[in-house]
Amino acid sequence: MFGRTVVEVQEYERGLLYEKGRYQKLLQPGRYPLWVWQRRRIDRVDIRETSQTIDAQEILTSDKIGVRVTLIAQYKISDPVMARHTTENYLTRLYQDLQLTLRESITSQTLEELLKDRDALSTQLLEAVAPLAGQYGITLNRVGVKDIVLPAVVRNVFLQEVEADLKGRADLVSARHEVAAARARANTAKVLHENPDIMRLQELETLASLASKSGNVLIIPGMQSLLTRDNKE
Repeated sequence: MFGRTVVEVQEYERGLLYEKGRYQKLLQPGRYPLWVWQRRRIDRVDIRETSQTIDAQEILTSDKIGVRVTLIAQYKISDPVMARHTTENYLTRLYQDLQLTLRESITSQTLEELLKDRDALSTQLLEAVAPLAGQYGITLNRVGVKDIVLPAVVRNVFLQEVEADLKGRADLVSARHEVAAARARANTAKVLHENPDIMRLQELETLASLASKSGNVLIIPGMQSLLTRDNKE
């Protein structure tokens, strides 16, 4: 009858003191003795920020394409009394509010709109659910889209578009290289035509290279006239 227990409320917690089933007050961090005859209890509530994954659910967009969207919500309990007394389970309530709001948002968008701006969806969900969460003591700090899973048929279509785009870019680069090579050949031909001595020099360099290799016997028709022409010049 005179037994005593000590409840310790941590720095990251708040305690809710009840006596004979009635809420009395909010307790700050510390150690609190409880006597059995007082018929008191202390419920501890963690007020640190935490995150919750909102599992994927299949939802039809406005153009009737089924997508599965997974969310990440970051929140903390800002009012422990309200969180415990307003709703039976504040985590379940937050989960349901996010799911319902997500469904309403996606059904009002086309698939293209959804994929074009995921950040806009996150902002829309935060602005819609944060006031609701505040009504049961939760501060919703952030909502993010973790991933969007598309049907296999839609993924294949996107993959074909990506492959076609990559092939088009590769063809464009190849065409540019061919144009550059053709211009280089044209410029070379123009230079050789305007400066025949350059062509003659290249011929002599080629002959010298061939003659330097052992075992090669070169027979060059017209070589005498070539040398005579060079001497005269």
